[in-house]
Amino acid sequence: MTTSINREKKIIEILQKQGSASIQELTEAFGVSSMTIHRELDKLAEAGIVQKKHGGAALAVPSPNQCAMCNKPISERTVFIVRLESGEQKRACCAHCGLMIQSQSKDALQSLTADYLHGHIISADQAVYILGSDLTVCCVPSVLSFGSRQDAQKFQKGFGGTIANIEEAIKYLHH
Repeated sequence: MTTSINREKKIIEILQKQGSASIQELTEAFGVSSMTIHRELDKLAEAGIVQKKHGGAALAVPSPNQCAMCNKPISERTVFIVRLESGEQKRACCAHCGLMIQSQSKDALQSLTADYLHGHIISADQAVYILGSDLTVCCVPSVLSFGSRQDAQKFQKGFGGTIANIEEAIKYLHH
């Protein structure tokens, strides 16, 4: 028997593969009533993951102020921007999501991140990261960006965590 949570995950997988699906397709795929599918889609729509359309649903397109990875609101203090070769920009709520987007994008051209202490935009390749500090600002595990190793070390003394470069931070997130 398929549980509601498993169905939600599978609905998302179907929408990621196909782009959209009709209520009829989903009822046939899961062998449940259309009302059950409507309830599942309502939950996913409320979470901002899907957009219900007449007769079906599609993945929601995040607004410019929502993270392209997790759909959380984006704060300018922790923003991470991945520029693709196509000219498209993917904005993330924090370095955690930004590094995940960058590592999954084969056509990432440049990445920028906000220095957590000073708020100015810096190259993600040149940033120093604190991994898993006691301070969780956004997503878990916590990844914060700093413009200098000295600033990262000062922060680390107060809040713990591990200092890393971009390659080490990406490896950390994938393990």
